[in-house]
Amino acid sequence: MFACPPVPPAPSPRVDRPHYTLAVHVGDDLKEVDGDLTVRFTPNRPTQRLVFRLWPNGPLQRREGSQLDVGDATSAGQTLPATRPDPTTLVLRAPLRAGQSITVRLPWHLRVPLGARDRIARYAGGIRLGSFFPILAWDPRRGWVTDRPAQILAESSTTPTADFDVQIEIPSGMRAFMSGTETGTNHWHAQAVRDVALAAGRYDVVTGSARAPRPVTVRVAVAKDAMAQPHTILTAAIRALQRLSRLYGPYRWQTYTIVMPPDIHSVGIEYPTFSFVGASSFLRVIIDHETAHQWFYSLVGNDQARDPWLDEALATWGQTQLGSGLPGSLAGAPSSEFQHVGAPMSYWGTHSVAYFREVYGGGVVALASLGSAARVNCALRHYAIHNAYRIAQPRDLLDQLDRFIPRAERRLRRFGIHR
Repeated sequence: MFACPPVPPAPSPRVDRPHYTLAVHVGDDLKEVDGDLTVRFTPNRPTQRLVFRLWPNGPLQRREGSQLDVGDATSAGQTLPATRPDPTTLVLRAPLRAGQSITVRLPWHLRVPLGARDRIARYAGGIRLGSFFPILAWDPRRGWVTDRPAQILAESSTTPTADFDVQIEIPSGMRAFMSGTETGTNHWHAQAVRDVALAAGRYDVVTGSARAPRPVTVRVAVAKDAMAQPHTILTAAIRALQRLSRLYGPYRWQTYTIVMPPDIHSVGIEYPTFSFVGASSFLRVIIDHETAHQWFYSLVGNDQARDPWLDEALATWGQTQLGSGLPGSLAGAPSSEFQHVGAPMSYWGTHSVAYFREVYGGGVVALASLGSAARVNCALRHYAIHNAYRIAQPRDLLDQLDRFIPRAERRLRRFGIHR
């Protein structure tokens, strides 16, 4: 019987990671959000610029009515020269040596659409916000990441692990939830995460505790108009956290929050320590999938434009290990149907119909083709530990698979998976 060898202790987050301070004001009509961002950034290699991504200005988001405007960026009282090569990219001139820190202040204003499908939307009595403010696009291994935004409803950001300190103002009578831990009234702190999400509205709220293996406070907030039982979601979330931590290593944060707004259905949207889920007849599948993202995307990041499979295929594999199987049309499909699992978002922009089938389902078929689920899970555990808090590349995963499964990389090539 195969026994997975022990893994070494996980690395700590980089001590020079960015630190964001955000003031967020949600307007009474929920149509506008004003913000003030201050970020301290220390590159580990020389650079002549800072690159912020403005994801609400992506093509899909703009079509739905989102718009993120930014004011002048300043540092030490001086305005930084700025260019906008495209609507999603703000470039500031700021020559820096390796190890030299800079603190930048940047005001911003967000227009929030009604009834949007993506990560920024308002609905009657509430608002949900993800990837909603200017965020640095730095990979300590590669430098600035300036991929074109996705043309379909899918991944958006490649961001380094950072700390966030956020103060929120919301309309009277509402309650806010956010990634991380609430340290005061509407004051939130998230440590060593890639991004944060925010929800405000009127909710039924339940709280529990998971052992993953350390105690984790699990919160579930269900909007008043959403059709779901909070305790059902809480039970499923605790179960998923505990079982996934046994498979892939300890959950790294103190809290996990699930918010169910009334305006999304049969889908989920993942953020570090936080997931949006929509009401569905297969709600447990969604919860299992989004919770698996706490390891594959949140703990181990990836370039989601270049390698979307590297978190979506692994999160889908993780859900299947909890008993949440694939739809019947995928479970019985021949492996020859899946030849583009490792394709970038630039490919899926013109093949959007096949994106979910190939990247999610085909990714699971590809991993299952390696034969031993125990060996795949062992490789994923080592991958998650070795690459904690980093932005991984396909070779990082393939190296671990090859350690435990003979010729794994070669066998995955027929699925379009490669370094």
